[in-house]
Amino acid sequence: MSHDALIEAAEGLVPLLRARAREAELARRPLDEVIDAVRASGLFSLMVPERHGGHEADLDTFFEVTLILSRADPSMGWIVGFYIEHNFWLCGYPESFQNELFADRDHVLAPGSLNVTGGQATKVDGGYRLKGQWQWGTGIVHADWVMAGALVREGDAAPAPLFFALPRAEVEAVDTWHMAGMCGTGSWDIEIDDVFVPEERAVPMAELVNASGEGSRLHPGELYRTPLMPILGFAAGLPILGGARLALDEYLSQTRAKIAANQVPAGGPIRNEGKAAVVARAALSIDAAELLFRDVLAGVMAERNSASVETRSRWLARMSHAVLLCREAVQDVASVTGASGSRLDNPIQRALRDVSTAANHVVFDRESRYGDYGRLLLGQPLQNPIV
Repeated sequence: MSHDALIEAAEGLVPLLRARAREAELARRPLDEVIDAVRASGLFSLMVPERHGGHEADLDTFFEVTLILSRADPSMGWIVGFYIEHNFWLCGYPESFQNELFADRDHVLAPGSLNVTGGQATKVDGGYRLKGQWQWGTGIVHADWVMAGALVREGDAAPAPLFFALPRAEVEAVDTWHMAGMCGTGSWDIEIDDVFVPEERAVPMAELVNASGEGSRLHPGELYRTPLMPILGFAAGLPILGGARLALDEYLSQTRAKIAANQVPAGGPIRNEGKAAVVARAALSIDAAELLFRDVLAGVMAERNSASVETRSRWLARMSHAVLLCREAVQDVASVTGASGSRLDNPIQRALRDVSTAANHVVFDRESRYGDYGRLLLGQPLQNPIV
């Protein structure tokens, strides 16, 4: 599927996502109907290489698709974006495992946790034994495979972070997902109880983060020479931008409808210049956030894994700032919606909950990202090594 065809497929899913958003939120998990529709659309194989039957689309296509879906429902934009992106992660594993994984399919549905403190891995003959419990298992509800990071100590060497892949049948999904927002993602915990993982299903974390492993050598597309963290930043950040757009669009639609029905005084909310100014500020902040995201997108696609650590840190700081702009904008919109904006089935209220929750993702940690950006400006060394 071409870039335009994939965009069209995403747009075709928008009515379904909008119609089922509240139902997914109440179910606290993605709906089977929605996952089946996305699978039929072909979007899950967006980042899968052509040699494995995928579309091998680049980051700009992923950007547009994720944003389109997130403007309909941030939770589903999140789950679909992460499913797509995690196929990119799997392309960093050894060739033998990739061939096994994609032998009879063009995509995999797999949650992934980069948190290496969630469990422990021990080296044994032919592989590793892995155990632990990892939070934030986005995608576990419909998963085929699971990915989890852990530290491995061999001899006297310092512990090294590795990333492991396991069949879904070998892990336990633990329903811990009682959240204020992003409820529809069903991001349950992943429990692994002393499971053997063959060597070919393990990859050094640094190879994934730096796009310097098997995928960069095996697949011709420039996507596979793109560092992981900026892609993760888009996967987590675009649903927040989409949620902010959703809140603003809903506010404008609902308010115009009230004006048309003569439910507000002549002139509508413009009579209260303070309220109009708040909405204007929110709209401008969302525009600024999107410009930041798109500027980072252009930089990532131009430099890929040739970018310096400082440049990559700057990308993540800019995305973090865009996320915070979106969160503040949604809070502004919610503050002028009136009592109806507090109804749980109002999309503005759902966007507020989703954006407020998603903005807490560790990749956007304000103190860490702003702190490193300030150190860059002052010519000081970075402190966050994961960029």
